[in-house]
Amino acid sequence: MNDAMNYVGLANIFEKKECIIDGKKQVYYEKMDSCFGFKYNFNNDGKNFVALSGKIAGKTIGSDSVYDYADFKTLNELCGENNYTYNYNTFKNMSTYRDYIGDYFTCDSQKRMLVRITSQELLQKIRGTIKDYDDTILNNNTDISQMYSAIKKTIISQDEQIMQILTSLFKNQKVINSSLGLDMIAKLKENIIVYGPTGTGKTEILKRIANIYKIPIVIEDATSLSEIGYVGRNITDMLENLYLAAGKDIEKAQKGILVIDEFDKLSEKDMSSKDHVSRIGVQRSLLKLLDGSTFYFGNKKFDTSRLSVVALGAFTGIVNNDDYSNLSSTDFVNYGIMRELMGRFSKLVAMNSLSKEDIKKILTESDFSPLNTYRLLFESMNIEFSYDEDFIDYIAEKAVTLNSGARSLKTVFDDTISSAMFRIFAGEYSAINLTRPTNEERPYVLTKKR
Repeated sequence: MNDAMNYVGLANIFEKKECIIDGKKQVYYEKMDSCFGFKYNFNNDGKNFVALSGKIAGKTIGSDSVYDYADFKTLNELCGENNYTYNYNTFKNMSTYRDYIGDYFTCDSQKRMLVRITSQELLQKIRGTIKDYDDTILNNNTDISQMYSAIKKTIISQDEQIMQILTSLFKNQKVINSSLGLDMIAKLKENIIVYGPTGTGKTEILKRIANIYKIPIVIEDATSLSEIGYVGRNITDMLENLYLAAGKDIEKAQKGILVIDEFDKLSEKDMSSKDHVSRIGVQRSLLKLLDGSTFYFGNKKFDTSRLSVVALGAFTGIVNNDDYSNLSSTDFVNYGIMRELMGRFSKLVAMNSLSKEDIKKILTESDFSPLNTYRLLFESMNIEFSYDEDFIDYIAEKAVTLNSGARSLKTVFDDTISSAMFRIFAGEYSAINLTRPTNEERPYVLTKKR
């Protein structure tokens, strides 16, 4: 009996969920049950557990299982915690094992533990990935204008660019869902390159589309790709993630949107570079993808003939000034993109460079500017929040000097307000006013509680 009780015990059971959140593949764990089971080691991986009760009774949890377990305690340990009472139904900590069933967790790799997710926004996104995609949304012509209006609230000073990207993607969906033949679809479908200075909103536009679009979409990083035969990820990995984003529906995945971020990093300007073969090899692999070919992963066959592809890149140094508007395909070829590959992209969208006034507009008007996100934080804490025009000028000037567009706003804002946050969290103040500092003064005024 005692020997068995050193191997049989109670564990929390989690089901591994692979989701696409904001166009990126993420892994979460849903707590589905707690059960008794038999834990044993095989090949010393320590991950082998046979469930003896509960929803997955009879299943083995190993390295290739979609299930995982945590908080395992042997019956000897459990009995010891309960004054060596062997009535399993009355263990005092049974209720803690039943807590949070149905909730989602993320893995903290540093602490090697699962942490419960409490963010309601993230939970909504996770649960939203379970829903089927609705192709019929494209039958309603008002949807494109609604999406345009929603994205403009986040991405400032790029109205024409948002409109062009949305128009091309909607056109593609109309074409690939039509009864036209593949030859005609290939002629009408547009693959897009979106380019321009860093921090102007290229990736964010596609993230916003991923949030509200009803079409499978993933955003992949070109810097992680390598030619088949080299260490790294390849084309089929991206397509497999799109298949996942489509709820493992291959038909929907083949009509989805593949976004390749950092596309400019695939350029090959130095033919003697040790990375040359890998980068140029990835470009050749993309040629095959854009031409409409069949790729295989697992036992799945993925035809890219109806796939929409969007490439994003800063292409730093491609122009001598901040005006990207007059670039041609030849400029990209000279930058290091294969001429054959550029020929597969029929739509080039240039982002506007951001001036100080644009930065100010982003700071005050964008839904996701640090000014507006901090406002919501202070409201939740019942802290009165205000600022003046001089403070907006001050933050915009500091952001411009970093030359990273809107991306630098959060860094500048966080750094400016960090010392005030300590005092506010200490509970001593009821209001904060942000203003331009003079001499060695802080850029804020705090009001103490009465």
